Amino acid sequence: MMANHLGARGQEIPAGTFIMTGGVTEAIPVAAGDNVLVRFQDLGSVSMRFV
Repeated sequence: MMANHLGARGQEIPAGTFIMTGGVTEAIPVAAGDNVLVRFQDLGSVSMRFV
């Protein structure tokens, strides 16, 4: 959708651009050993451990 909207305006997404579908925050780098906990209001939480 975004590519189509930009194309209609004569613009484009540069090659190599990182696109997060549905992302509401910026991407953060993670490494082995990192733990991430995300809490969603009224939905619960999910945690991840990177190995």
